[in-house]
Amino acid sequence: MTPERLALLPLADLLPGQMKCVVVDGLPIGVANVDGQVYAFDDACRHEGGPLSSGVLINDTVTCPWHGWTYRLRSGKAVVPPVGIRIRVYPVVIIEGVICADVDWGDK
Repeated sequence: MTPERLALLPLADLLPGQMKCVVVDGLPIGVANVDGQVYAFDDACRHEGGPLSSGVLINDTVTCPWHGWTYRLRSGKAVVPPVGIRIRVYPVVIIEGVICADVDWGDK
């Protein structure tokens, strides 16, 4: 299935070091600005669904505010046990100052 490009928010609304959650068609997408590099990811922790964008952003990792599960934003891989778990990450492009993510809805 071809991914759908979704406009998330203006780049000017996401300063370096910030994270926000954008809900698109019921899907919570976390967006983080790491020194000018923007990442988009599932905003629900794989442990108990905690809001990752409300957690802590350190370098290119995000830590869930509920129980401390930490994920690398480039790959979605957990960096603390259990390390085999991942969150989905989405390709990001900036189009005319707007952060967009390519989301594959699967069977939608």
